[in-house]
Amino acid sequence: MTESILAITGPTSGIGRGTVLELADSFDRILLLCRNLEKGARLKDDLLELNPNLSVDIVWCDLSELSSVNDAAKTIKDRYDHIDCLINNAGIVSTSRQESVDGYELMMATNYLGPFLLTHLLLPLVMNSERKQVIVVSSGAYKFAPMKQPFFKPKRFSPITGYGRSKLGNLYMAQELHEKYSRQGLKTTAVHPGMVSTNLGKSNVSKKVADGIFKLLDPFFVTVEEGAQSVLAAVNSPDTYAGFYSEEGKITVVKKHGNDVEMRRAFIDATLEELDIQSL
Repeated sequence: MTESILAITGPTSGIGRGTVLELADSFDRILLLCRNLEKGARLKDDLLELNPNLSVDIVWCDLSELSSVNDAAKTIKDRYDHIDCLINNAGIVSTSRQESVDGYELMMATNYLGPFLLTHLLLPLVMNSERKQVIVVSSGAYKFAPMKQPFFKPKRFSPITGYGRSKLGNLYMAQELHEKYSRQGLKTTAVHPGMVSTNLGKSNVSKKVADGIFKLLDPFFVTVEEGAQSVLAAVNSPDTYAGFYSEEGKITVVKKHGNDVEMRRAFIDATLEELDIQSL
């Protein structure tokens, strides 16, 4: 019997942590792609306490840095020949304009470009598994604003618009995966689980501005348990959710900017060119 392997980004806090703890008995091995190795080690201990027979590996991965994503993927590919389920969970909200080490707007780098590259690099392992599942944590915030050039280095910064566009990018990535690989057995689901309010970045802005942004995002906030259930539904029922977008565990019709096929094509093509790869 082949060992079942789950790989998940952003597992040490929020919805990611809640999800992975619930899945401790569902896989033989879990790969924790973490930016904070100390938190990863503590999570590993918690997982092994829940299931002493579980194998847990920690891989350092900062999704905002493309070199880190490349290194993490190489480490995984050197160790394993398949991944049954890849959960692109990690994400940030930044209330102030910040750039990644590669010069991209930080939310677009962390929430979209890093996960896109990671998925591209690990997809051969996913396709080499029996399960063949990718879950992309998007958000209903994809409806906030249409995608607009320059995609990755916007001239103007808005926390709400920037976050929404990064999550619209996630949704486009999931749609692209489904269109290209579903006939080969890949089961892709885009999930809106909500956000945990403690993950909101309030650096370098006034309390008044941060509180205003917090209020606008309030409808998207959920408890860890609520958010985890949305992701777990997709993990546990891959055939039911394959090719769909779900909100709070319910399959939902994509609206507004998520249906802009022409823009999706332009955005995906620009991503491939930016990352110097041929296809997702």
